[in-house]
Amino acid sequence: MLKVLFVLLSLIIYSLPSAAESRFFTIQTGVPAIYTNLGTPTFGAYSSCDPFIMKVDGIKYYMMYNSSSGYTYKNLLGCSGQKNSLFEPLYNLESDGDNSKLTGEELESAGVRFVKVKNNGYLDVNNKSSDFDIKKISYIDLSRLRISTGPRPYGNFDVYVKKENGSLKKVISRTTMHTLHYVKSLFD
Repeated sequence: MLKVLFVLLSLIIYSLPSAAESRFFTIQTGVPAIYTNLGTPTFGAYSSCDPFIMKVDGIKYYMMYNSSSGYTYKNLLGCSGQKNSLFEPLYNLESDGDNSKLTGEELESAGVRFVKVKNNGYLDVNNKSSDFDIKKISYIDLSRLRISTGPRPYGNFDVYVKKENGSLKKVISRTTMHTLHYVKSLFD
């Protein structure tokens, strides 16, 4: 019971809106399985801002939509619009009919960038040359998406990156709830 109260209190704190913006979060009591829900303690599954983050060779990249009119936190994949599941923003990028993977070509045609986090903590949104090269993304495996439970739930997804020698490197990446204050602080 104490755990449930802690989770609910944490979610309420994370969901406090700023003066002009609203937040939503969804509380889930079981992890979806093939035929049923696996019973778990109550946990938050997703919120209105769950950015998708990949870390390659010690450099962190946020997935975000390209923009010609400036960047805000709403350009981050997972931080705009309502969603019915944590990974819905990835599913929405699917365009070639293969629901098991999301290719680099699909990401590129959807206008998605992998934007580097600079040493000062800001996203390097105005310097596309520092982005992770989308041509090096082979695919994101949509058949092995994972949700971890806890007071601040998160999801893992696997990105397969093309190496210099032509082989693939699996990069375990994450989507997790962030406060609006935090994601706004990523933009200078």
